[in-house]
Amino acid sequence: MKRVLLVAVLFSWCCARPPANTRELVPWAWERREDLRFVSGEVAYLAETIELRGGTTNVLRRRQPLLVTDPHRLTPVIRIETHRASLTDTQRHAAADAIAALGSQRVQIDFDATHSERTFYAALLRDLHRTIPHITITALASWCSDDRWLAGLPIDDAIPMLFQMGTDDRLIRARLARGEDLAEPRCRASAGISLMEIPPRLPPRQRIYVFNA
Repeated sequence: MKRVLLVAVLFSWCCARPPANTRELVPWAWERREDLRFVSGEVAYLAETIELRGGTTNVLRRRQPLLVTDPHRLTPVIRIETHRASLTDTQRHAAADAIAALGSQRVQIDFDATHSERTFYAALLRDLHRTIPHITITALASWCSDDRWLAGLPIDDAIPMLFQMGTDDRLIRARLARGEDLAEPRCRASAGISLMEIPPRLPPRQRIYVFNA
């Protein structure tokens, strides 16, 4: 059933409105057994979760199998979570080392950084960019709307997560329904949607990431 729903949603996004035939549809594979051998393109998969707890850094590698046809099309996603974190230089270096140890030339960082965590996050991205040439990040919808803090970050793409938007949901859906684009230019190449919600209307996008909760 999951596969049928995924294919149906991908088909609707691929074929619903022009220039949709230029869109690349990318599944997000989270921490569970995933058989995505029917996908011929890119797969973004949760590779590890980094927990910053107090002054410690815990790295949790993926435990569930991921079945794909072409491992060269995999993009590792690193989830960062904080629990009363001190956000020290030592934690930042440990996180950067854990991400670099994946050995990938492209990574995607998933970190819902609060306002007080942004300095740490920006420094971490700069650290990573010294050895990893292609970095994308997931972005809260508010970061792409009225909050323009992404400018200057060493990233190739910011993927607005247009689901579970909380208090921003109605405002952002209304703006997109009027044909407006997101204010932040870095959020205009891709978008993230969920199978659990009806996605908002979107302007043309090169890539649509699909999350199955």
